[in-house]
Amino acid sequence: MTEFLQSLTPEFFNAVIIGVIIIGGAMAAVRLYQDFTRPLPDQRPTPPPQKDARP
Repeated sequence: MTEFLQSLTPEFFNAVIIGVIIIGGAMAAVRLYQDFTRPLPDQRPTPPPQKDARP
């Protein structure tokens, strides 16, 4: 057990933090790419509903 605890060095935690930052940056880049390349919604306004012509 003590060998495991001795392997938890500051360098190990620095590597974990750098890995999390890289993975998070990659996920953010993918999400931004998906957002910027999605089709835009139709910009024309929808016409108002027509009322029945019944008297």
